[in-house]
Amino acid sequence: MPLRFVAAFGLALCLAPALAWADEPTPAPAPTVTPVSSAIPPQIKLPDQVKAAIDTAAALLRAEEQRRKNVAIGEVVFFKRYEMQVRTSPDHYRNIHLRQGTEIQPRGATPGPGRRVRVGGVTQPDGSLNADVITILSS
Repeated sequence: MPLRFVAAFGLALCLAPALAWADEPTPAPAPTVTPVSSAIPPQIKLPDQVKAAIDTAAALLRAEEQRRKNVAIGEVVFFKRYEMQVRTSPDHYRNIHLRQGTEIQPRGATPGPGRRVRVGGVTQPDGSLNADVITILSS
């Protein structure tokens, strides 16, 4: 009896991976992405005024995007000498690099942890910001 039990148990152990694999669902196929172009197709003829309005709106959007890249508004969570970290949203942080000539407004104030600030500067390739002006906002 124990020999049959051991043999049956060994057989079950050998077949278990094969049975478990057979029950796995097949993954869903990856969705196909259709690219969407923001350009107006050339076959559509628009009046010159409409084209000018579209171009102006696009330029304004690009300028706003560039301005937002170079500004960080939020709460200071870390500040030490020439390094600072600002929480711009509940789950997004931005590293700020200060330099000797960084202007802090109001003059003489220190941007410590917990203070709300607006930082203007130049965005770096890693997403951090080299600060030119730091304005401490009233809470």
